[in-house]
Amino acid sequence: MPSIPQDRSIRRLSRFLALATLAGMVLVPLFGLGVWFLPGLANALGELPGSRWVGNGQNDWFVFQIRLGAAGISMIGIGLTLYGLFGVRRLFLEGAEGQYFSEASVGGFRQFALASLVGAIWAPFETTVFSVYLSVANPHTRNAVEISLGSDTIESIGTALLLFLMAHILAEGRRRHEELELIL
Repeated sequence: MPSIPQDRSIRRLSRFLALATLAGMVLVPLFGLGVWFLPGLANALGELPGSRWVGNGQNDWFVFQIRLGAAGISMIGIGLTLYGLFGVRRLFLEGAEGQYFSEASVGGFRQFALASLVGAIWAPFETTVFSVYLSVANPHTRNAVEISLGSDTIESIGTALLLFLMAHILAEGRRRHEELELIL
């Protein structure tokens, strides 16, 4: 059966997005960890995570052990991001094959939605953990705890909840479609 033009464009876009997601899966840990081990990269990218507690906004005074600990804290968010990207990449790969509502496709979207929700909830805690860790590690500042919940965090959680709902709707639609196929 020949594919219709819309189907070809969806497949082409899905292939492109799968490739872009793969690039993102490489860049996220590279930049997320690179800011702790390459001070020049942190300065080029702008604000360093937890820069309020590193004194002058530079992390060049950190000894290796402190950098390693900060990278470890960053790994939680990086891991969540990668988990979500693996899922959405699976969605794109299935879309490239024309399997828009396959079990793998719906599962990939659910994985992305879950990672987005957990990541949005984790973000304010990450700020708090960074504030404690970096202020204690920095001999030039007082110990501090920052607890922050702003409109950006609430928007991120709301968006993630919307994605989570959409994932469940897609899963239910898939289940009902399978039931219909069994009946027919």
